Amino acid sequence: MDKELFNTFSRRQALRMTACGFGGLALGALAHRVAAVNSNAVKRAHHAPRAKRVIFIFMAGGVSHVDSFDYKKKLFEDDGKLLRFDDARTLAKTRQIVEQKVMKPLWNFKKHGQCGQQVSELFPFIGGHVDDLCFLKGVHT
Repeated sequence: MDKELFNTFSRRQALRMTACGFGGLALGALAHRVAAVNSNAVKRAHHAPRAKRVIFIFMAGGVSHVDSFDYKKKLFEDDGKLLRFDDARTLAKTRQIVEQKVMKPLWNFKKHGQCGQQVSELFPFIGGHVDDLCFLKGVHT
């Protein structure tokens, strides 16, 4: 391997750039160890964390969240309607306001478990395990 190419990024930069900054989580874990020794550190939560393992799935080009676990009632209501896309990114790329049809997910959703999490028909067996899973719906790109 070319040494110049290999030395382009530091290890920290490589971790930061891969998998949407997942390396930042590792850095946070390391910082937590240092903070545990510091008496001025942030106080602990009122309960101990219970997660023993985390499975991080990064699916570039994978199934859309609205086709899998993120039920959006409004998509079913507005299916086929025209919607204006005049956000800053669209305007910057096309320099015009565009209208496109709203499309509902191709699969139906059903509530599962005590938590009532909606899961699409794409994942029929995951429905039996929703009470044991954590669905993070606050990630932005």
